[in-house]
Amino acid sequence: MKILSLFFIYISTIAFGQISCDYSLKINNDNLKNTGYFTLSVSNTGAQSFNIPRRIDFCNIRLVEFAIFNNKTNTYEKMDLANKNIDCFKPDKMKVLKSHQIIKYKVNIKSAFEVLESANFFENYNNFRYRFKISFPLNNYKNCEALITDWIYKN
Repeated sequence: MKILSLFFIYISTIAFGQISCDYSLKINNDNLKNTGYFTLSVSNTGAQSFNIPRRIDFCNIRLVEFAIFNNKTNTYEKMDLANKNIDCFKPDKMKVLKSHQIIKYKVNIKSAFEVLESANFFENYNNFRYRFKISFPLNNYKNCEALITDWIYKN
C-alpha cells in the first residue's frame, strides 16, 4: 500500500508539477517609431534546450495586449483590437536553443500590425505613444507553449 501511495505521489508530481519557462528577454526598440523594427534577444537561462522559431513574422506572432497612452490621465489604457490568427499554411522552421544560448530577432512589427490589425495601422498610430505585448510558439518545451514578451514601448 505504501508503494502504491508513493507511486501516485510521483505520478501527480510529474503530471502537475510546474517547470518554469527558463528564458530571458532583451528588447531594443530605439528605432521602432522611425523604422517599424525592434530587436528581440531570447536567452535560454535554464538547463533544458527548447525549440524556438528561426524567424518571427506575422505567421507565428500574436498580439497579446495593446494599450495607448492617455495624456490627460498619464496612464496607458488597454484597447481591444481584432485578434486575428493568421495561418500561413507552412510549418515554422525551428531552431534548438541550447542552455545559455542566445538568439536575436529583427522583428518587423509594422508589417505584422498591418496583417494582424489593419492596413496603415503603424502610420495611423505613429503620433501616439503605445505599448504592446507579443507572443510566439515554443515547441517541445514542457509547460511552456508560448513565449510572451514584456511591454514593448513605442514613444
